[in-house]
Amino acid sequence: MGSLMGIVGNAQGGIGGLSSAQQSMLANAPAEMKPFLEAQMKMQKEQELLQLITQMMKQMHEMAMSVIKNIGG
Repeated sequence: MGSLMGIVGNAQGGIGGLSSAQQSMLANAPAEMKPFLEAQMKMQKEQELLQLITQMMKQMHEMAMSVIKNIGG
């Protein structure tokens, strides 16, 4: 499980920042909308990270079950 947490940490660091297109959109947005847009973009990034982690854990579970079934004969 420690290696999974390392992967999660690396993924979080890699997608933590906003892309240049998103930064450009924020720069051109009205001042009163900037905090909301930035929060929405960050929430979307977090949602993508959660989906990645969920899919990885599902695949790890499927691999473990496959090994258990093969051992069981």
